[in-house]
Amino acid sequence: MGNTPLTPVIKIDEKKCINCYACITGCPVKYCMDGSGEKLTINHDLCIGCGNCIQVCTHKARSIIDDTPRFMDDLKHSKNEKMIAVIAPAVASVFPEKFLNLNGWLKTLGIEAFFDVSFGAELTVISYLNYIKEKNPKTVIAQPCPAIVSFIEIYRPELLPYLAPADSPMLHTVKMIREYYPEYRNHKIAIISPCIAKKREFNETGLGNYNVTMLALKNYLEENHIDLGSFPAVEYAGALAERAVGFSSPGGLLDTAERFVPGIRRKTDKVEGVHVIYPYLQEISEQMDSGVELPLLIDCLNCEKGCNGGPGTGNWEKPISTLVNPIRKRSTKLEENLSPRKNDRAYKKYHKILAKFWKKNLYNRSYRNLSGNNSIIHPSEFELKDVYRSLRKFSADDLYNCTACGYGSCKTMATAIFNKLNKPENCAHYIMALLKEEMKVEELNKLLTEHIGKASVLIEEINKMVHEFDTSINMQSRTVNDSAKKTERMVNSLKTTSDISKKEQKSIQELITNTGKSQESMRATIESVKGISQLVDGVSSAIQIISGIAANTNLLSMNAAIEAAHAGDAGKGFAVVSNEIRRLSESTRENSRNISQTLKNIIGGIAVTSKQSGDTESRITEMSIEINGFAQTINELINTFAELSSESNEITASLESLKSQSATVKTGYGEMLTKTDKLLDSMTELKALTKNKAVVHG
Repeated sequence: MGNTPLTPVIKIDEKKCINCYACITGCPVKYCMDGSGEKLTINHDLCIGCGNCIQVCTHKARSIIDDTPRFMDDLKHSKNEKMIAVIAPAVASVFPEKFLNLNGWLKTLGIEAFFDVSFGAELTVISYLNYIKEKNPKTVIAQPCPAIVSFIEIYRPELLPYLAPADSPMLHTVKMIREYYPEYRNHKIAIISPCIAKKREFNETGLGNYNVTMLALKNYLEENHIDLGSFPAVEYAGALAERAVGFSSPGGLLDTAERFVPGIRRKTDKVEGVHVIYPYLQEISEQMDSGVELPLLIDCLNCEKGCNGGPGTGNWEKPISTLVNPIRKRSTKLEENLSPRKNDRAYKKYHKILAKFWKKNLYNRSYRNLSGNNSIIHPSEFELKDVYRSLRKFSADDLYNCTACGYGSCKTMATAIFNKLNKPENCAHYIMALLKEEMKVEELNKLLTEHIGKASVLIEEINKMVHEFDTSINMQSRTVNDSAKKTERMVNSLKTTSDISKKEQKSIQELITNTGKSQESMRATIESVKGISQLVDGVSSAIQIISGIAANTNLLSMNAAIEAAHAGDAGKGFAVVSNEIRRLSESTRENSRNISQTLKNIIGGIAVTSKQSGDTESRITEMSIEINGFAQTINELINTFAELSSESNEITASLESLKSQSATVKTGYGEMLTKTDKLLDSMTELKALTKNKAVVHG
């Protein structure tokens, strides 16, 4: 939904505006005010036309915009232009005792007839009650104030269905004239009004040609020294009103409604004043879907003192009793003729007159949804914190809600800044924070003065130190030369040692390799010895078998000898063979014993050899480990020598550089003296600048 331009009703005199924020304080919607510049301006498309900013501006920087200049000009120069006037009941309060004389003066200007809006108010109450009876709505918000209508259209469109769908008393009067007074159907209508926002109502509905405020007429009379008493009193045309003449006072609507529906007051909320009605409407909006029982009728007025103290009257500073008394006096006089207690017949007759001028659907009113005008973006909590930081508000304790900015709360002010409708410089807390920072600047100036004095003394001491250091530099230069030569000799020695170490490193590596090979050979030897021992054990078993065969052979030879003896001569030859066999058996047995003993000795020797070989292997293993450790140590030592040799080269280079630099130190210290003098001059200039600085930006 796009923006709908609204008619400006308030004018600002920038020459008189001092940017005091009083208008923001008085404004019920706040964000129609733009305080981001040097002078406050108005976004007319967000302004509801309540006029409260005019009342609170003590510098007269704000004034109303109405049609009085055009109205007076047309009366003077358009002699053929026919015109009538519709006059609000507040006129009796603005021009007490002379409101009918006002009609007489206007008649001299060319106004043909005058109609009292009070009678239109009577018709308005009938429209309200008829709507309630037919539709039985949850609640009805009265709409005699166009500022309230604009507020709902722009800021609370969700309340539009509850806004009374009937015209205001002024438009009831205008429509009544157009419908029932054909002689005035083509006349222009000037509405003498206590309200600056009525101009918007007329533009929106296309009814009414001039919104002429009573204040503008009063000023015109005073400026032109016109005495209303010198003009005749001219009565209103058409039917007269009864108690609705009190419609301009708080409670006037209810007084009129009670005549039709006794007791309706108990079902009605009566709310007046810019700082009460708009928060109230916001609360009603939030309660619509909560199940809370709402009042049947909301009798609401923008102005705390009613239309009698409206922005178009100039009466806002007068006591409410002073404003109401003329209205009450007139109402009492009219009620005397229509009171049901005194003249029931006249009372019924009056209701017949009302019925004659009220026509169903004639006074219906529809409204526009102007929420597209409300372009205000409400920042998130994160975005609010950014704005707070720009205001030097870093914690909840800094949210003073002091109202000095006019917004009533720090959050509302931050929202205005977020929407570029204001600036941090208009925040009291921000200004105080800057003052504290300026105090810190003054303290800094004092400290800076002290430091400049100390710096001057220090510079003198530096001068002395430079001269002393000059001599020291010469001595150090000679020392550096000697150190360079000694370091060079040391570097050469380290290089030689490093080269030798690298050769030894190769020998040690070969030792490690040979040690490993010896360890492997020893392991192979031990395995061979173990194999021989097993073979010898096999031979020993075979010898035992041979010894057994020899023993059996000997036994067999003995048996053969016995058998040979039994055989006599026939067995002699066999006896010889038996003897040889026995000798062979004994020889074999003896040799077996010798071989067995020899094998035992060999096995014992092998066991000792195997044990010694195992011990040797352990010692070789330990030696290998020690050799490896030794080799690692040697390698580390060699690497260290290599690094030391490299670093020695760097030391030599550094000493050469030091030797070169030492020659320029004296020149450098001379330059340092010049720079310290410049530093002193710069610090003096800084002191002058900080004294002139008014605001510190963080």
